[in-house]
Amino acid sequence: MPASQPCQSGQSGSLFLCITFFPSERMANSVLRLVSSFCSMVLDDANVSSRFYMAAHELAENIIKYSSGPRVSLELALEEADERACVMKICARNEASPERLREVERRLWELKTASDPVKHYDELISETAMIEGVSGLGLARVRAEGGLDMDYTIEGNHLTIIAHAPVERWRADEQLQG
Repeated sequence: MPASQPCQSGQSGSLFLCITFFPSERMANSVLRLVSSFCSMVLDDANVSSRFYMAAHELAENIIKYSSGPRVSLELALEEADERACVMKICARNEASPERLREVERRLWELKTASDPVKHYDELISETAMIEGVSGLGLARVRAEGGLDMDYTIEGNHLTIIAHAPVERWRADEQLQG
């Protein structure tokens, strides 16, 4: 996997957490507990925190299930947008087979360009309801239920999926002292 870079676009992150781990269900549970702690520590709104936790859960599940490499990573970044707002990002990285990359790129493109994410999600539910063992709904759920925007990059056999949304300024009362 290439050297990990913060999932940011030219801004310095206020807070950044990167976890690289072996793609296993057991490790994912520990990582998700850390994500939950991170979200509750930096976000004032429990609803927003739960949306990002759900996104992290879906992304972690995907990078583990479809990884063809020995490591995966999950990153969280809380970046200052201005004096009143921030952007929270969750980046998931893994290596995948060329076939899997083509499929996920198709799905992500459809998801990213859907004019109505909820309608797109509902259509996916209908399409996959009768297909045993495959749903493909996790990423659509992040966009539709979580209200997060999705971006992605594919470089060689490395996939990065980014879920992001503006959030209110992080716990201004504490500013994470001490």
